[in-house]
Amino acid sequence: MPSAAVPDRPALTLYTESTWTSPWVFHAMIALEEKQLPYKIEVVPMPIPAPTKTSLQGKAVLGTVPILVHGDAWISESLAISEYLEEVFPAPGHAALLPGPAVERARARQIMSFLRTSLHALREARPTTSVFGRPITKPMSDKARAEAAELERAALAWVLGADGEVRKDGGALFGAWSVADADLALALMRLIANQDPLDRRLTAYALAQFDRKSVRRFVAHLPTTR
Repeated sequence: MPSAAVPDRPALTLYTESTWTSPWVFHAMIALEEKQLPYKIEVVPMPIPAPTKTSLQGKAVLGTVPILVHGDAWISESLAISEYLEEVFPAPGHAALLPGPAVERARARQIMSFLRTSLHALREARPTTSVFGRPITKPMSDKARAEAAELERAALAWVLGADGEVRKDGGALFGAWSVADADLALALMRLIANQDPLDRRLTAYALAQFDRKSVRRFVAHLPTTR
């Protein structure tokens, strides 16, 4: 459950979608939970009804979710939301969503951008509905398997320590958790949940990320009929 509202602070509202399977809603909610910010949830039916979409477009320009509302600000797109939260509610007063050093922050953004702009065949073959719902038994296409192999190769390079094992802190990409860990773990769960081949070290890393309180709070919203 979201935290209770704090007086004298502009209310935060997160617009989500009714199926609770969007990786981008996942990202935005994890960011809010990790910051431990008070917020409320507005659930938008899927597919979004035309009048609702028009209303959202009038306020956030893009009529898609997630949308974060903070006072008079309406912000759409998951990366824009987490960047906004990082700037408006920075560390050390709130948990950091991105690593401190410039190179590591750039690397975190690189990972999150890669996961949003690549792996199209893999995402189609192993959608997040199969992570949070019923697994898919149909074999992947050659293209999807090639993308899964590329994800595994890149993730191993990002996650493993110098000894070739996941770090004892759960394998956080930059020594301390960042929101890029949540995104990468969800991408790997596309394979884990469907029992596709994956290096055991990446399985351990992804499951450790999914055991975080913020992720468990998201999962708690899943419909019980799944």
